[in-house]
Amino acid sequence: MNETQRTRRISIRHLRAFVTVAEHRSLTRASEALFVTQSALSLTIQHLERDLGLAMFDRSTRHLDLTGAGQEFLPTAQRLLTDFDASIGAMRALGKRERGRVGVAAVPSVMALLLSEASAAFIQNFPGIDLYLREDNSEGVQQRILSGDVDFGICSPLEPDAQLTLEPLFEDTYGVVTASDHPLARVKTEISWDQLDEHRIIGFSADLGMQHQLSKTPGLSQHVREPRYQVSNTSTISTLLTRGAGVSVMSALAAQRAPLNALTFRPLKEPTISRTVGLLTRAGRSLSPAATAMLTELGKAITSLERFRGVRVLRHKI
Repeated sequence: MNETQRTRRISIRHLRAFVTVAEHRSLTRASEALFVTQSALSLTIQHLERDLGLAMFDRSTRHLDLTGAGQEFLPTAQRLLTDFDASIGAMRALGKRERGRVGVAAVPSVMALLLSEASAAFIQNFPGIDLYLREDNSEGVQQRILSGDVDFGICSPLEPDAQLTLEPLFEDTYGVVTASDHPLARVKTEISWDQLDEHRIIGFSADLGMQHQLSKTPGLSQHVREPRYQVSNTSTISTLLTRGAGVSVMSALAAQRAPLNALTFRPLKEPTISRTVGLLTRAGRSLSPAATAMLTELGKAITSLERFRGVRVLRHKI
């Protein structure tokens, strides 16, 4: 038998037996500590000594003493056992969701109106797990998942990606957002897309998911698909609409995010257009226990979105 084969025969069981006997200096007391029979423990020590080719103990009728080789080996064996036990303990803590880290990326409306609620419950229920939240546009969410920056994301993907798996969570109907004193705000029913033709459109920038979808939707007017005025953040749009600069087209959930929620939202019809927002994960990759715990909290919180007009939850449990 070569040296490699001998080494492979030595296991954690042998190391634990050796360290326990060395600490107790007695097979009787060591066997009691390990909950094994004295004969089984003695045989384990013999196997270790045979495979190492060294005597680890000097045996007498009253007690066991470490040989020189045993004294040299003891600190290494103790360190190996400590590292092993610490690693196993850490893994068990991960499995029990007592420690870990989860990263989530989402578009702004989801971050504000869904993830904030789910995160508050998650922090309360899993205080030992670190939480990392990233707000981004749809393209950015996808890239963060692919790069490994986050465990999963929630958005409406710009384009299908074979590296990602999409699980639809809710549908979000498009509508028009106006200042409260705008003529369209006085309309109590749904508004047709044709009625927007006589109004100035303040749109989102083309890199954002909502505007990207509108630009690809046939049948819409040019000034809806490619608005002359494009803005990248909701605060600026809110300010422009409040000052009467125009109206804006966006999804129902986006319209509920502050400060836009102080304005008026009316669903658009003929046709009714919605975006599908879903859970994005890396294809073929399993989620960690920490990420799974976060999904559980999201599943509890997602029904809260049904309070918003124009939002239809597709999956009540994640």
